[in-house]
Amino acid sequence: MGAAGWRFAHIKRTLRVRAVVIGVLEELPFICPVAVAIGSLIMIGITLYKDWPQ
Repeated sequence: MGAAGWRFAHIKRTLRVRAVVIGVLEELPFICPVAVAIGSLIMIGITLYKDWPQ
């Protein structure tokens, strides 16, 4: 298999993984808002920690 074949195989596997992730997110729609909320809380915590007077 040449370089183009290996590249195509990698892209095909990446698309399959992406399809699985999207399928899981469609089955569990509350994961995205929870992930966004947790990420926001972490960012707020880091900002407060940096600005906290020593």
